Amino acid sequence: MALQGNNSPSTVSVEKTFNDQHFLLNFIMSTYLGPDVFFDNPRRSASQRLAQALPPYTSNSLSFSFVSLSQLESLYYYVLRNANPALVVEPSVFHMYLKGIMPLPSSELPEDCQQFTSFFPLNIHGHKRYSGRYEIVKGIVLIDDPDTSFIKKEDLVRFRSLSGMDDLKIDKIKSLCYEHEYKKRKEDGKQNYMKNSKANATGNISDGNHNSSSQSREPCMERHPNNPLPEPALSHPVSVSNHHILQGAFLKNCNRDGPAMMPLLTVPNGKECMSDASVTLTGTATKGMVGPPIGVVDIGISKLAYFFQAALPGVRRDYSHFSCEIEADGKVHIQGSTSGGKTIRKRSRVFCMRLHQICPPGQFTLDFSLPGPVDPRLFSPHFRCDGIFEAVVIKQK
Repeated sequence: MALQGNNSPSTVSVEKTFNDQHFLLNFIMSTYLGPDVFFDNPRRSASQRLAQALPPYTSNSLSFSFVSLSQLESLYYYVLRNANPALVVEPSVFHMYLKGIMPLPSSELPEDCQQFTSFFPLNIHGHKRYSGRYEIVKGIVLIDDPDTSFIKKEDLVRFRSLSGMDDLKIDKIKSLCYEHEYKKRKEDGKQNYMKNSKANATGNISDGNHNSSSQSREPCMERHPNNPLPEPALSHPVSVSNHHILQGAFLKNCNRDGPAMMPLLTVPNGKECMSDASVTLTGTATKGMVGPPIGVVDIGISKLAYFFQAALPGVRRDYSHFSCEIEADGKVHIQGSTSGGKTIRKRSRVFCMRLHQICPPGQFTLDFSLPGPVDPRLFSPHFRCDGIFEAVVIKQK
């Protein structure tokens, strides 16, 4: 987008609007988001780290937090919900900004060339795509009450004027789940698509000769040019009865080479979604004898979300050895590997292990189900330093 040529009022107006859009993009993404750096306590926003010239970090310095592109989109539109619509870019442009490929006017000023990847470089904050259109950015946390003491006064005044926000503090849950105009339009399109699909499936009336209509009717829906085609509606899980659950017991199969199962404690209002073997373990996690077991799970319920904690002592926390995926029906699938071995090196000493009670080193999986369907895009995990992996995931509407 080249903003050159004459200085007519229309050209100046377009250039000013673009400058304001670009300013808002950078301000929101760098102020409300920050790298999840271990040695930052509390966590600081990207712009705060730059302003205070804090030490650089690498991908090895980051915790397991991440945000999805859908959450970044919701955050952006939530912050600008009271702004002039002309200052708000469409989703296609916003996602180009997130990728660092949004067209910018030529300028020698560094701030005029900044995009999302300027604050969160791809070589440190990698993007990972899962099934469908679900994509995450690693090592990023949301800062709902950002520190503004380091921000230039003129930038703060400009942001408040353009966004219509007096207080920069935001609601974390609402900002990540915000139903903005484009998302509502997409949801309406999905509903129309499903209605028309059902009508086509059941509404082909045969004539007197028992021949169905020769014209196939395409689903009719109004679609924004920047919105992708709707996805099929997600099915809800079938309820499973909850029989003979042994409260607090840790059951394992007699066959050590097979998966180990243990019951999940009953959660209020979620009995119909729990099974006899709610938690399934495979791999080295089944071979621990006594000591702290891998796979003990606690689940909590609120009005809008589910919360779970899983005990994972001795599990490596880096991304190359650990992953957690959540399906729309509430199934949680955790993969990882345990550390240890027959010999362990500590500084200059080598220890030969004679007693083996903790899980041996190797790969394992942990599978269990939440009490109901969820939105996998709205998932906020945290792997604590005490070996507890916990996460909040928003319920499916």
